[in-house]
Amino acid sequence: MNLPAAMLIAVGILTALPAGGEERLTLRQCVEIAMKNHPNLRAADGNVAAAEGRLLQSGSAYYPQVQASTGYSENHSLGAFGDSVTKMYATTIQANQVLYDFGRTGGNRDAAKAGRQSAEQERTRTIQEVVLNVKQAYYALLQSQRLLIVAQKTLDQSEVHLLQAEAFFRAGSKPRFDVTRAEVDVNSSRLGIITAQNRVRVSAITLNQAMGTEPGRTVTVEEREFQLVTMPSLSFTEAEALRNRPELLKAESDVEMTRSRVTAERSGYWPTLSANGSYTWANGTAEMGPFKGDVGDSWNAGITLTVPLFEGRVTEGRVSEAKANLLTAEAQRDVLRQAVLLEVNQAYADLESAAARVGVTESSLKTAQENLSLAQGRYRAGVGPSIEVTDAEVAALKAETDHVQAQYDYQLAVAKLEREMGAVTKD
Repeated sequence: MNLPAAMLIAVGILTALPAGGEERLTLRQCVEIAMKNHPNLRAADGNVAAAEGRLLQSGSAYYPQVQASTGYSENHSLGAFGDSVTKMYATTIQANQVLYDFGRTGGNRDAAKAGRQSAEQERTRTIQEVVLNVKQAYYALLQSQRLLIVAQKTLDQSEVHLLQAEAFFRAGSKPRFDVTRAEVDVNSSRLGIITAQNRVRVSAITLNQAMGTEPGRTVTVEEREFQLVTMPSLSFTEAEALRNRPELLKAESDVEMTRSRVTAERSGYWPTLSANGSYTWANGTAEMGPFKGDVGDSWNAGITLTVPLFEGRVTEGRVSEAKANLLTAEAQRDVLRQAVLLEVNQAYADLESAAARVGVTESSLKTAQENLSLAQGRYRAGVGPSIEVTDAEVAALKAETDHVQAQYDYQLAVAKLEREMGAVTKD
């Protein structure tokens, strides 16, 4: 179930534009690629198909079991009145139908239905996990791309400062120390560029892995406009999680499956009523001494009541095991419910913290940029020291890095809260 529109990130996805001959992927496109390619989803589809096959098997007792056979036989036997010889070609059709088994077939079929529902919920959980991993990798790549821009801007500022320091040194108004310090800053900024480029490369590899594509595939992603969301109440998020989380729905299906198995195993105490019949088309001869005749067609039909008188307490053991499995499944469901509530509360707290960090880092960034502008202006006017510019550049770089980190942490926190509430969104 998707969250209300007011609860989702209100972001504008820019039109995909070619860059360097490459198409920039939106988040939706990345998710759709993952839905087509990720091996975990193929495995989940296989598990659902297997559960469907078990469901078909469980209902087989509702239908008659029909077999056909054909063949040739020759029988020789010795008797007091001479040898008996029978030679015969025969074709037989035999049918058997269970009429009533006191809930065995019904219990097995109910268990298989619950098993299929469990597999379907597990597939939903896998989808949500894949989508969240894609979003996490997508935001990490966006963050790396933004930080690369920040690193390039820092390098540009350092180079401008170096040119100013060299000009002041040649004019004799500033010491050589300003030049060497500026050169150190430029080299440090160049190292920052290398680190940022490597981070982009690793983030792209991670995104390819999350989409289920080859790690060496070139991928670039489209920037997303950042905007805060309207947060729901904590009680609402908890209720949505308890209602929609596929892990809880799967646990409920597992409980139903084990409960149905108790019913199926209890039927072992009771008899089974079945009907059977067969018809044989025969063509052959039977000889006994001087007597000789043809073998004719034959048929038989009957109803059988099979009563379990003593099975060495095997049914008792199976029922006991099924009851114990039911208690375990119920306990695991209750433990999972508590874990889900804990995860929702943690995700909610993380989102609140991320929102606060966005506001704080935005304010810090504005202050740091203003300080940098003042320091650069003082230095250009020849009244400020070089170290003041360097410190202001470092502070501005940290402030912008923190702000970028906070923005993408916030977007990821929204995606995680959606996941904890059981939502599946492609944007």
